Amino acid sequence: MSQTNAMDLVEKLYGTKRREGLDKYSVQHPLDVVDYCFLNLQQDNIRIIRLLNVAILHDVVEDYSKDGYTLERVRSMVGLGPKETKLLDLITRKQGQEDRYLPELFAMEDGAILKLADRIANLKDLRKWVEKEQGFTERASDIFKKYRHETREMLALTRRNYPKQMQDPNHPICRQIEILQEEFAGLESLYMQQYGDA
Repeated sequence: MSQTNAMDLVEKLYGTKRREGLDKYSVQHPLDVVDYCFLNLQQDNIRIIRLLNVAILHDVVEDYSKDGYTLERVRSMVGLGPKETKLLDLITRKQGQEDRYLPELFAMEDGAILKLADRIANLKDLRKWVEKEQGFTERASDIFKKYRHETREMLALTRRNYPKQMQDPNHPICRQIEILQEEFAGLESLYMQQYGDA
């Protein structure tokens, strides 16, 4: 069976779709996630490839399983190994498992790195959207309220599970937490300006 690489699959699926609220192609999002994984700080080349592949594919099963792009099909198409497949499965949200999603993902360091990178990219895009609209639209406000709750949980899980990594300036998690807190605080401030304590 011929295989495809992760980015080719993402380009095929997302094509010219745009990020919600932005004049930006959706296909750029996985590349932003790769950037915020800080792969240059990793020493293990196998781990770098694993994080790279899953960062690129992280939304595919969630967004396209209804079109036949199940975990098994994506694994087969791209040639993912067992650890990559497990990580892609963990980062894919599943209905009815919302309460377990973040705790299970953050139990694995690679899962935490990927989700923190994804959240940074999402917060940066949301902030651009809010600034472009000169305020929160109703939809952007709903997204921020969801992100606010989840981001607080993600920060708590990171503090509990990765305190050493948070203190190590050469570890991706340390860099990620700094950026995440800065982006989250910026959006929180914009939200408070518009809505007060709501």
